Order: sequence, then C-alpha cells, then structure tokens
Amino acid sequence: MKIAIFTDTYLPQINGVAISTHTFAKEFEKLGHQVVIIGPKVDKKTRSTGKIWRFKSMPFPFQKEYRIISPLSRKLRFFGRLKFDIVHIQTPFFMGHLGQYLAWKHNIPMVHTYHTFWAEYLHYFPLLPKRFRHAVDLLLLSKKFCNRCEHVVVPTDDIFHKLTEYGVTVPISVIPTGINLEQIQAHGDPVAFLLQYVIPVDAKVLIFVGRLGQEKNVTFLVNAFAEIAKTRSNVVLLMIGDGPERDSIRRVATQLGITSRLVMPGYLPHRDVFTAYAASDIIAFPSKTETQGLSLLEGLSLGKPAVCINELGVRYILSKGGFLTDDSLTIYTEKIKELLDNPEVYKIKSLEAVERGHEFSAAEMAKRAIEVYTNLVKTAKTK
Repeated sequence: MKIAIFTDTYLPQINGVAISTHTFAKEFEKLGHQVVIIGPKVDKKTRSTGKIWRFKSMPFPFQKEYRIISPLSRKLRFFGRLKFDIVHIQTPFFMGHLGQYLAWKHNIPMVHTYHTFWAEYLHYFPLLPKRFRHAVDLLLLSKKFCNRCEHVVVPTDDIFHKLTEYGVTVPISVIPTGINLEQIQAHGDPVAFLLQYVIPVDAKVLIFVGRLGQEKNVTFLVNAFAEIAKTRSNVVLLMIGDGPERDSIRRVATQLGITSRLVMPGYLPHRDVFTAYAASDIIAFPSKTETQGLSLLEGLSLGKPAVCINELGVRYILSKGGFLTDDSLTIYTEKIKELLDNPEVYKIKSLEAVERGHEFSAAEMAKRAIEVYTNLVKTAKTK
C-alpha cells in the first residue's frame, strides 16, 4: 500500500504530532508499505528525499514554534503518478488543506488524525477575539474539517465522544500512538545525565516533558513544586521542553525561591528524553488539554509513576500507574508527597506504570491503522 502523510510539523521538530507521524511511518514501512511524508522544511540542514517531501516554511508571527507552509513545490508534479492508496492528514491547517485537495483531485480515500483540541491553542492567535474561538474550532478546525474526510482517527475514547458532540458524522476509530519499547529501553546513563545537569544523584526528581505553554498548566506545576519543596530539601523539578511560558516560569520560580531547584534544559533529543525519564522518580504532568499524552506514556513504560489531573486523554492513559486528581493544588501536591514518602505505594504504582506502558505497542497500533486503510480502499473500489 502507498500512503501519503501530510503534516505541518515533523522532525527535527520535537512535539507529539511529529513523533506520532514518525512512529507510524516507520511501523508502516516495517509492515511492507510505502510511505511519503509531506511536511515543512524547518531549517537549512533539512532536505527533501524520496520519502520526505519538505516544503518551504516560515515561523508563525505570533508563535515561532509553529510554521506557515507554502503549498507550492515541484514535487507535487509527481504526486498523481505515484498512485497513492491513502492520504492521511495530521493537521487541519496548511498541509491538511493541501492533502484534502490532492485527495479529492486524485480520488484517494482520506483519513485525518485529530491530535489537538484547537480551542485550547487559539489564544496564540491574538487577532481572533476570545468569544469567537470555540466557534472557529468547532466550525473550521474540528467539525467541518473532519467531515470532509472519509475516516477520523482519535487517540482516546474521550476524544471520540467529544468529536461526536461536535457533530462529526464520519466513522471514527480510537487508535492511540504507540511507543517503541526497545528504543525507550536503549536510553543513556541516568547518573551521567544527572551529573550533566548538576542534579544531585540522590535527589528526588520530578519530571515534566512537554511544551512550555499555558495550555499545559505549567504555572500550576511550578506552584505545586514550591509547596512540596518547602518541606523536602532533596526534590528537584526537571522541565524538559520550550515554549512561550519559559520566561514566565523562571520569574515565578524566582518569586517562590526555587530557582536553584528548577532545571530547564530546553528541548532534548528523543533518546535524551528517555534517559531523563530513567534518571527521574515521578512524572508531574498537570496538563488538562491532552488528546493522549504520548510523552507521559513513554515515561510510564520506564516504571515512573505519574500524578496528573483527571482530564481528557491523560485520564485514558493513566488508568493505572499513578494518581489522577482533581484540579486542586492541595490534592495534587498531596499525591506527589505520597509517592515521595511511601516506598510501598511507589513500588506498586511503578509496577503498574510499566504494565500500562507496555500495553501500547507501536507495531500493534500501526496494524490497526492499516486495517482502517484497507477497509477504505476496498470501499473506494466498489463505488
């Protein structure tokens, strides 16, 4: 089967959509399928290849991590000749609309993975009044875009029900992004990682991996850590990632007197993220907007229990392996303290975390996606 994947973000960018796209593509190839990824050129070093078509792009004016992508490329002259069986769209923006256009033009079945609740990100579009954001998400980015496809993939049951409420009427399948357990287990030396970032080897490390944006509830996390640090001198907060709230986090940390116990290395290569998880003790992930929480799943697979707020995709992932709490600073910090102070509880939750992580094999999730593709191709041939 020949699969064309359209995305607004791809490696070397580091985020959930880029990692999900890469993971599925590699697993599809292992199953014997041909994959072409069509996405942005993000720096001078990245070049187009036969398997990855990179289009010119520029940073979004209000948020440099996002890209405005030109839909023009000489590569498109070859698109029709390649006789793709499936177009899989990862975004409702630039590359998403190009993918829909080419699918219609060449009569190719279309699948869309709904990765993001865009209503929670539209604050990065300051020209759009707040009162219109939900309507824009509902009418343009969710309902309308999804209903123009033949099939939609979502990572969790919660997202399935949310899209149904939005009025999405095309078939929806729940297929989470899987993780490559062998790759995760091949992490680096945890002690060397701690020494590199001047973290005491006997410290209790709370780790957050993700974009440093307000939608990730990062200020809540810093305040929670400050409460924990008042009575525990050996705890450190490791926040891996970058984003618009980075400077704000540092200012809050300074006000709370925890700067010396906050480590912010920025974005790290994927293998280094696995090493960071291995070097840490507890995943502190209070985001309330996740459709899945892929990085959370990676940490769980290494036996690191998590404390999360009981919302959306995180609720699905953390069915075991940690604690789900109300959106309360007091309750959230209490559960982290319980893991820090009770070795027996920590051991139980750690074993559960490993079990939960190992339930999400990348190979198995890819097979489920191929089944969706196969059924769509069969249906298209009978029309």
